[in-house]
Amino acid sequence: MTGLDGSVEVSTDDAEQINNEIDKLYDDDLDMGWEGDEFNVVSTGLRFQGVGVPHGAVVDSAFIDLWAHEDEGDPALVTIYGEASDNAATYNETDLISDRPKTTAFFFWEITEEWAIWSQYRTPDLNEIVQEIVDRAGWQAGNSMAFFLTGQDQGASSDDNARDFESFENIADPDDGGDGLNHPDRIPRLVIYYTFESGTKDLQAVEALKVAPNPISGQSFSLYLDSFVGEDLVLSLSDLNGKAVQTWQKANLNEAVLTLDFKAAPGLYILKVISKSKAASAKIVVQ
Repeated sequence: MTGLDGSVEVSTDDAEQINNEIDKLYDDDLDMGWEGDEFNVVSTGLRFQGVGVPHGAVVDSAFIDLWAHEDEGDPALVTIYGEASDNAATYNETDLISDRPKTTAFFFWEITEEWAIWSQYRTPDLNEIVQEIVDRAGWQAGNSMAFFLTGQDQGASSDDNARDFESFENIADPDDGGDGLNHPDRIPRLVIYYTFESGTKDLQAVEALKVAPNPISGQSFSLYLDSFVGEDLVLSLSDLNGKAVQTWQKANLNEAVLTLDFKAAPGLYILKVISKSKAASAKIVVQ
C-alpha cells in the first residue's frame, strides 16, 4: 500500500521525490520516470506493512501491482531497488528516498506498453530483491518492506517518459471521467509467493484476511482464519499512523472462524494476524 490500505486523509507509506526534494506526501497519484521538459528525475518510495514472509523462506516470485492514473505510452526507464533494512520506517517530508539504504539486488524495468487509466499493471519479478531482504538476520514475518522506483535522465524531450499510478489516497478525478471518490482497491499492492519448510506456497497480499462484517457498526467482528488453525496467534489493531489500538493473543487456534470484541472510534484501521511462520493483514472500517 502503499502500506496496507489507506484513506484520503493520511498517507506516509508512499512518497515521491523529484530530483533532490521530497514532493508532498498527500496526493492522488505517484510518478516514476523522467520529465524531459522540466529535467526532473522522479522517484517513488513504497512501503508495505505486515509482510508475512518468514525469515528463512525461499522467495519464488514477487511483484508490485499498480493501477494507472493516466493514459500513457511514452517509454519510461525505471530501476527498482528494495530498502536494505529489517523493518522499513515510514516516510516523511525531510528525509530523501535516495538516502535510504538500497539492496544490492535491483531490477531495470523498461516500460514500453500502453497504460490505460485505472487499469492494473504488474512489475517484473522482484524475487531477488525480496529474497535479499528476507535473508537479513533481523527480518521477521510481520515487518514492513519498502521499495524504490527511480527514473533516469532520458534527455530533453516533450515526451512524457514518466508513468503515473494510483497512490495511497487516490481520487478518481471527475475531470478524467471519474467519480471523485477514493478507491482502496487501486492502492499499490505487494504480492509474494514463497516456500517455507513444509514446501507449501503461500500468497502474501493486501487484504488477505476475510473480515465480516466490514464496515463494522457494532463492537465485534469475525475473522476467517483457515490457514492459521493449529497455530499460536498475536492479533493487533492499529490506526493508519501505526499506533496500537488493541491487541489479542490466541493459543493453538482450533477454529476457522474467530470472533473478537473491540472498542475503537469510527475510522480506518489495520488488523494484523501474526503466527510463528506467517502473517496476514486487512483493512477494518469502523462506522
